[in-house]
Amino acid sequence: MTSRVFVPLVGADGSGQQLFEAIAGDTPPEEHPAKLVAQISELYDFGLYRIGQTVREAVFRFAGTRLDRVWLGRRNARLKPWYLRISELQVGRLSDENAKSAGLGLAVSALLETFGRPHGPVFATGEIALTQSPDGVGTVSVAAVDGIRGKLGLIGDYLLQHRAQLAGMKILVLLPLLAVDGRPLAEAEARTLLRLKEAAAGLDLAIHHLGTLDEIEPLLGPFSAEPFLSRRKAGWLAAAAFAVLATATAWYLEITAPVELTWVPVDKTAAASHENAAPRRAHYSAGADKFELLPTCYDSQRQPVVVGGETLVLRVEARDGRPFASLLAPPRFFIASVSRAADPVVLDASQFKTSGDTVAPGVLTEAIAALPIEATEDEIRLFVVATRNQTVSLSDLTGELRDRLKGLTGAAVLTTSSQFLKDRFDGQIDYQFKVTLDAKSCS
Repeated sequence: MTSRVFVPLVGADGSGQQLFEAIAGDTPPEEHPAKLVAQISELYDFGLYRIGQTVREAVFRFAGTRLDRVWLGRRNARLKPWYLRISELQVGRLSDENAKSAGLGLAVSALLETFGRPHGPVFATGEIALTQSPDGVGTVSVAAVDGIRGKLGLIGDYLLQHRAQLAGMKILVLLPLLAVDGRPLAEAEARTLLRLKEAAAGLDLAIHHLGTLDEIEPLLGPFSAEPFLSRRKAGWLAAAAFAVLATATAWYLEITAPVELTWVPVDKTAAASHENAAPRRAHYSAGADKFELLPTCYDSQRQPVVVGGETLVLRVEARDGRPFASLLAPPRFFIASVSRAADPVVLDASQFKTSGDTVAPGVLTEAIAALPIEATEDEIRLFVVATRNQTVSLSDLTGELRDRLKGLTGAAVLTTSSQFLKDRFDGQIDYQFKVTLDAKSCS
């Protein structure tokens, strides 16, 4: 895309009349041998490089003001690159007087290109002056130029010659606000402007007098920089990030949700009570080929007692600590046995068998296990634990537990084991009992 603005040139004495185009494009020129600024290097051969420097600063000021309005600042937007050149001139180099009057056309062409503004035919003449507002802010003024009558005559001639091609287009003529004698240009050149309008009869012609470069905004704008990240995009990104975070949080909570373990009565026909819900003593009846439950036995301190050689039958019910957690991360179950007299043992879920009974709503599983008790006097704490971590290694877990218990004796073994398993598992339940060899104490 290129942006083109017609610039009329007439000397103060009325000589050297011509109409050329100020052309701005996004293709950089070849590097100039004199290492000139690329944006204006092609103006050098026509005597326009010095005014090109002024135009370049004017464009930076104009664009900078708009970039400062971008949400999150200048770094949140980028304007198109622009490089100025002109159409062929009938004279080799322009005088300083004519070069100055080309400033407005060059600046408008560059701005239309860098902001990507579509436009119809634009004619412009005026000097670009870098000024400052009373509060010290850099501004860009449009100053008076000589030869206005001749320049307006050139524009009128062009409109007459190209009337057919210009039909239906919006034609814009940009002039300074003041004449060289300080009077309003619209007043000083009223007759000449009237002749121009007569020449453009039937065409959509608009003439505007500018005091500053900013005044082209309502005529050719809006001149605004599109931010990379707009408020709307930021809102969508924030909403998306929140949704991802919420999903990730929900997913994390689900896969780390606790598993609620409880003892349930081994004998379903027994009345529900804390005592009946605990693991039960049992012995195997060869004749009936099944385990027969034995009465719960206690010592003088009301601690459960099991006779060595018997079997301990336990029934566990598992529920999800959060709904649907097991759909994402089904739990694994382990049985750990820690005693005062023996090394700790950790067994996997193969010791459990589902009870086969219909479970209540919300119950994840109900399993039963029968554990033979060695005939050695001891005090044992039995743990049923659950984890959603599928990478837990049984051998590594057993090794870590044994390392933790090295050098400990007595009750410290039982309490340390309990804390160790609590730190590593999502669910835990335990049952502590003594083992005796005196069968009469439980008869």
